[in-house]
Amino acid sequence: MYPLVGQWPACLPVFLQAVLVCSHPLVDRATIVDSASDLKRQYDYVVIGGDTSGLTVANRLTEDPSGKASVKASLQGKGIVNLTKDKLEPGVLVPGLPPPTEYSRNYISVPQPGLNNQSQPVYSAAVVGGGTVINGMFFNRGSAADYDAWKKLENPGWGWNGLLPYFKKASPTKTQNIIPNADGDLHRCRAKHSRHRQQGSLRTIPSPATRDLMVPMARCNRAFPTTKYFYKAWNSIGIPSNPQPNAGRAVDAFYSTLSLSAANQSRSSADTAYFRPIAGKRPNFHLLPLHSVTRIVVDKQKKKATGVQYVSRNKTKVMRSVSAKQEVILAAGAPRSPQVLQVSGIGPRGLLVGLGIDVVEDLPGVGYNFHDQPAMFTGVTYDYSKYPFPTPDWFFTNQSWVAEQLAIYYQNRTGPLTQAYLSGTTVAFLSLRTLLPQTYHSLISSARSTDLSEALPASAAKEPTILEGYKAQQRIFLDSYASPDAAVHELAASGGETIPLVLLKPLSRGSILINSSDPLADPVFDYGTFAHPTDMQIFIFIVKQFRKFVGAEPWKALGLKETSPGPTLNIDDDNAIEKVIRNTTHSTWSHPVGTCAMMPRKYGGVVSPELKVHGVKGLRVVDASVMPTIPGTHTSSTVYAVAEKAADLIKQGRNRERR
Repeated sequence: MYPLVGQWPACLPVFLQAVLVCSHPLVDRATIVDSASDLKRQYDYVVIGGDTSGLTVANRLTEDPSGKASVKASLQGKGIVNLTKDKLEPGVLVPGLPPPTEYSRNYISVPQPGLNNQSQPVYSAAVVGGGTVINGMFFNRGSAADYDAWKKLENPGWGWNGLLPYFKKASPTKTQNIIPNADGDLHRCRAKHSRHRQQGSLRTIPSPATRDLMVPMARCNRAFPTTKYFYKAWNSIGIPSNPQPNAGRAVDAFYSTLSLSAANQSRSSADTAYFRPIAGKRPNFHLLPLHSVTRIVVDKQKKKATGVQYVSRNKTKVMRSVSAKQEVILAAGAPRSPQVLQVSGIGPRGLLVGLGIDVVEDLPGVGYNFHDQPAMFTGVTYDYSKYPFPTPDWFFTNQSWVAEQLAIYYQNRTGPLTQAYLSGTTVAFLSLRTLLPQTYHSLISSARSTDLSEALPASAAKEPTILEGYKAQQRIFLDSYASPDAAVHELAASGGETIPLVLLKPLSRGSILINSSDPLADPVFDYGTFAHPTDMQIFIFIVKQFRKFVGAEPWKALGLKETSPGPTLNIDDDNAIEKVIRNTTHSTWSHPVGTCAMMPRKYGGVVSPELKVHGVKGLRVVDASVMPTIPGTHTSSTVYAVAEKAADLIKQGRNRERR
């Protein structure tokens, strides 16, 4: 999710994994298959992706006690071949330790004109369980309006009410609400709503009946001493504290939940929730690491996906194929799912023909609508004569203290190592009305008059359906911008000297397009950062709000001073602020979405509300790429909810066919 001290963990889904569900068991338990030669030729379902969404869907499809399905997963690049418990390294389980770098696989974007032509990283994970194994663990829901935007894009059954049961199913929050008192100290309070207290897979403390599915969701049991001043500072400038940010109104200052076990304060992930608990229990789940899907096989006469081709990642690169009796389910993540479709002949006709790829289905929107959340990292320092307490920066400067804290963690499951590495739970999510209480209407009015053809990638602006979809998105987004209950900005703090500023719901759009017919070649990543002028206008006010926040009276007790951008920046000079933003902002907060958008074809959409790929039978997409617009939050919890809903949609379709 987010790093707070000069380093970035990889947080994107696993690249090109494959999970296959077959009709006859091959082994006596859910297992990792070491060799592709041990697999059957045909499965009921082939799920391409062993990360958050892939494991979630595959798990749910194999719940049938009759064992009529089995699962295999493949994984490109570095990954774990044997998912036994002795592979759960400290860096995977202990929140405060750095995740193993071998599980990261990162890429580079094309130069971004909006960032003075700087190229930007594209973070990815190469491990079963995907980004949930190595991310910042921040785990909350967006506001209701963020999801209602999806429904307004002609997606019946979605929206907040359509997703809430699946948030509950995946992540029932039994943690108590927390709110700072008048002195800024955190204390528990009673919940007024029950929207986040149901049982499901992501549990705080498992009961015997549900222990087989558990990715706990909780709060860490230690906050650094600066936390109380964080809340006092926001409260002093008119921003209240929110004890219930998961109840449909994710705004104001709050102490967030993490994907964390309350029982033992260890990381929870898609791997520990949806694969490990059933390994050895289901004869219908197979996982094949270290393989990459090269294309989806489609019967051109029937326009139906019938299987996949895949290749081993060792030196031999043996090409194999497997067929799907029911469906192929794509879950390679927003950066890679569009590539799989494009190399399979599903995508923009001009792009495919130019690369010599036979066109199976002309879907202009595949790979477009790419967006993430731009983030700028600011700096502060404290007067340590007034503040002698530990900060997260001690992890880099005081190794004897780190050793002491690690011993405390292993003995008691307490201390600062219960907080995620380079991350935190202390945040403020602000609406546009909060940032610009007097002028937000005029900014929205100005945004509505923008020539959107100039804010899209040039190739997208030429496609009428993509342009129409972008116009529809902007209308809905700008309506939510006027709401006091939907955030556009996040300021995060861990108690250290780095404070990220994030634009949560940008209007800019980029693309992920192949430039080779080679399925193993990297696609071209273009974030399109700040292509829409309104994004920069909002970010300028975000920087101004930061200056107001760090200058709040409560911080004086700690001698807090701004070091970056620094006090020499004239906060009344918008041009100077813009220059700093373009020089220092990153394109990504590691939450890429939108590249296979759930919208009608008339809007350049790729999948239907049932997540079926337009024009191709037997093919669905179930990962973050289907989100037509990004919610104003971190996306991990939402990915789980989308995948849980996807699994139900697939089951419903199967049941209708049986009748």
